Amino acid sequence: MLTIFPLTMRESLSLMTITLACHLWVDSFSGAMTSPDNIASYWLQTVIALMVVWSQLSQLHMILRLYRQATLDPLTGIYNRRMLLQLAMRALAVSEERHSPFSVLLLDLDKFKRINDKWGHYAGDVVLQSFTRTVQESLRKSDIFGRFGGEEFIIFLPKCSGEVTAQIANRLLEEVERMDVPIDESQTPLKVTASIGISTFQPGDTLSSLIERADSALYQAKAEGRNCVRAYQPGKQADVDARQSVSGDNIDIPTEASL
Repeated sequence: MLTIFPLTMRESLSLMTITLACHLWVDSFSGAMTSPDNIASYWLQTVIALMVVWSQLSQLHMILRLYRQATLDPLTGIYNRRMLLQLAMRALAVSEERHSPFSVLLLDLDKFKRINDKWGHYAGDVVLQSFTRTVQESLRKSDIFGRFGGEEFIIFLPKCSGEVTAQIANRLLEEVERMDVPIDESQTPLKVTASIGISTFQPGDTLSSLIERADSALYQAKAEGRNCVRAYQPGKQADVDARQSVSGDNIDIPTEASL
């Protein structure tokens, strides 16, 4: 019966200890604890218990592996787009209920296509992994960080106002600039930069509108020389045709239906 449930080792041992204690108490009360039949029964139950633990841990391992495949990006190990947006929607709903600030950082590696073209896709993968580790080390546990697609990443920052978010974004840029990406022992480590767009929750916002405004701010950062942070400014919102003129900056904004 216990093999049906994917329990942890501690839960399995706890249930088996309770079962064993009840069994021993009954045998002790009846005075048959040391009978040959009961000793043989204890050995048999020990073997069955080990099989149960192995079955439970195997199930748990398989479920966790499937969960990781469904929720994490296979290259960088952070949240994939689907899980990222689900967690962000929940965090945004909580922020609205508590009337606390909520901000979005949309990050894009500058001229990433040139890295793939010049050094190959392996080098591009190494850059993405190094960038991910660098950003993760600077975030809080409550921040939601994931890969939005390609070289584009999003960070959702609960309880962060626009001013605090700008400070975080500038610190991230400095960390990325200091990052050395070793591609080959015979080559000089690559240096990369990123551009960041910021948007902060306003009454009536949805997750889509927050991401869309962060995308507009990111385009402003790209258009103004890259390697900088820009907050959303309504007067500088870029149209779709202009965005397509910036190489490598195609950002797919989700609709409410896709979320």
